[in-house]
Amino acid sequence: MKYEIIDFNVFLDKDSALVPFQNNANCPFEIKRVFYIFGVGEDTIRGEHANRHSQFLLIAIKGSCKVCVDNGFTKEVISLQSPKQGLYLDKMLWKQMYDFSDDCVLLVLSDCYYNIDEYINDYEQYRTIVRGGGVICRELPLVA
Repeated sequence: MKYEIIDFNVFLDKDSALVPFQNNANCPFEIKRVFYIFGVGEDTIRGEHANRHSQFLLIAIKGSCKVCVDNGFTKEVISLQSPKQGLYLDKMLWKQMYDFSDDCVLLVLSDCYYNIDEYINDYEQYRTIVRGGGVICRELPLVA
């Protein structure tokens, strides 16, 4: 499964903190799209798709949420709970974001412009494409 937890350099100055993002530095790709998710209702699951070409960097800049990352063989759950860390997701990973805190703002950086044709929204189709198999799930919390 190709994902990575990235610890960001945090610069402290004037009683505040700053985390800069630069292509191929603390973000492992050239940034072409940025969006954020907030105001997610209780028991709502976001994502529930894979992208054929896009890579992502997910950052809980406020609050927390969980991300279930699935490669068609195994699933892992990662807790995002600090703006000092991000979760890099390679292309062709099924992702589900859920268990959002009321105040969660999830920032998402991507290396591709939006293209609906690269989305796989059917899980069985996704598993067929990646020649799925048995599923194992374990939870991996991030260190704040």
